[in-house]
Amino acid sequence: MIGYVIWGEEEAKKWYDEHMFVKEAAEYLGLSKYLIRKMVKENKIPYSKTFRDVSFHKAILDAWMRGEFPPGKVALILDKECIGYDHRDALYEHYQRYPELLEQIKQKTEQSNPRRDEYSIEVLDDGVKLTLYATDRTIISNIFLNNYIVDDMISIVNLYKSK
Repeated sequence: MIGYVIWGEEEAKKWYDEHMFVKEAAEYLGLSKYLIRKMVKENKIPYSKTFRDVSFHKAILDAWMRGEFPPGKVALILDKECIGYDHRDALYEHYQRYPELLEQIKQKTEQSNPRRDEYSIEVLDDGVKLTLYATDRTIISNIFLNNYIVDDMISIVNLYKSK
């Protein structure tokens, strides 16, 4: 079970400090190594796992002891472009536990991206016609882009994506 998903370098810097393994975490918390391993297995303590190695971070353990950090595996996602299979599982479990976060992301996406019914694109021989609609389907604006402008836009977008 995923306890928490850490997004990006800034949040990782906030939480990832003083790396500890089971022995050091047991000493820090005043518990036995056996109990720490059992708590990890039962997802009762926040931990990170790389292959077979289980590790802990002091800031996360301190927040967990204050009741400010959920128990379970901590998943780190530095870049949305690098989300792998394990990360997809982590995100799925994370958003199952915190559905309000998923709703916030959907609202932000809807606000920043126009819906397909709010615009139409018509490709013509000499360019592209873009029509923007209001919510009641009245036309707000008609824009015509000739082929030179479209080619220029494509090259700029490709240049931007290659950076």
